[in-house]
Amino acid sequence: MVKNLSQKTLKVKSIVFTIVCLLNLSIFSSNAFAQEPAKLSAQATEGEKLFKANCTSCHAMDIKQTGPALNGVHTRRSEEWLLKWIRNNEKFRASGDKDAIAIFNEYNKVAMNSFENLSDDQIKSIISYFKEWTPPAKAKVETGSGEGKVSFYSETTFYILMFLIVLLLVVWLVLRKTKNTLKASVKEMEGETADHTTEHKPTPEWKKRINPTILKMVIGTVILLCLAVYGFNFGVTEVAVQQGYAPTQPIKYSHKLHAGDLQIDCKYCHSTAEKSKQASVPSVNTCMNCHQVVQLRDRYDGEISPEIKKIYAAMDYNADDKTYGPNPKPIRWIRIHNLPDHAFFNHSMHVKGAGVTCQTCHGPIQTMEVVEQYATLQMGWCINCHRERKIDVENNPYYEKLHAKIKAEKDNKNSSYAKYFTNDGKVDISPAEYGALECSKCHY
Repeated sequence: MVKNLSQKTLKVKSIVFTIVCLLNLSIFSSNAFAQEPAKLSAQATEGEKLFKANCTSCHAMDIKQTGPALNGVHTRRSEEWLLKWIRNNEKFRASGDKDAIAIFNEYNKVAMNSFENLSDDQIKSIISYFKEWTPPAKAKVETGSGEGKVSFYSETTFYILMFLIVLLLVVWLVLRKTKNTLKASVKEMEGETADHTTEHKPTPEWKKRINPTILKMVIGTVILLCLAVYGFNFGVTEVAVQQGYAPTQPIKYSHKLHAGDLQIDCKYCHSTAEKSKQASVPSVNTCMNCHQVVQLRDRYDGEISPEIKKIYAAMDYNADDKTYGPNPKPIRWIRIHNLPDHAFFNHSMHVKGAGVTCQTCHGPIQTMEVVEQYATLQMGWCINCHRERKIDVENNPYYEKLHAKIKAEKDNKNSSYAKYFTNDGKVDISPAEYGALECSKCHY
């Protein structure tokens, strides 16, 4: 009977092993022999490079943008017509070609760039690329809604592990208690009794001299002092201090890409930094100045970038027919830098008046993929800056009167301004020496 069972077990294992091997083989085959996209010819490859270098700002292959979609354009127009249109469409329209004029009118009379610098062979290579181009395979794009790749490590996993740890701890305590109880029962059944006779050592003399009341007061005082020091340190360094705070924004805007790689001036988006108390959050219209055309379809298999789609949703913008709907919605950005209500800070005074750069307070913003609060923004941090920073009174029109007053007193050794001159005759003065430490400057 045992022999029969072992034979049956062996058969079952063989069947399972065969099924697993077949599944692995099918997966390997599907991956190894999957149909790859057709490779472009040498002429079409050269045309692809020229197309991406000269045409993608206005054209896409399968999407209508500033210009028409170019997929299949070689079937709608002859090669001779395309050569004339690409080389100099303005000259071609002037010749009276009806199709060229119709396309110009259809696209709001936006003139296409001329490419006199391209030879006929180069333009023909672009047309070859149109002929051999195939739509890319659709790939599932991960979004912030939880679609796509799911990580094993999540908040739910943490709670499950904590529950299992607590459960195992309870089981261990129950088993330990049961074990001790059983041991005591066995000893009792066997007639064993615990020996309670122990010798007590005499109390040392130094313990007799300690007053228990004073000892308790000393211990209590030490504990209170420790708690007071901890509370003070916590209040100074933690309460309302958000250094390192980097919340997840509704749109994943990268300062590293825009301010760093593309070198867009901070004041292009934060346009009121030189004019107002606030640096202002840019309106969605500012985003649309670029992203009405820049859609990053080449990175998402022909689809618009998921983050740019959020901008379009906020504007109620239809990218296909380039129209705006009646229901725009504001983007709910999460504020990062937030001073207390009793503290006054004016961006224009610092950016325009003092010439302070954005990086002084916000850190290397041009390297941040996700913006975080760089400095503590506490009063001590501001005071240190006012003490250490020097005012360029000679080259800053904001301090013109101060510079004239100091310069007039240059030769008067009894003047209070004489100390601000260095040995080489330059003015050396900090905001602290010019009244920046007065309470009413920031608290009024």
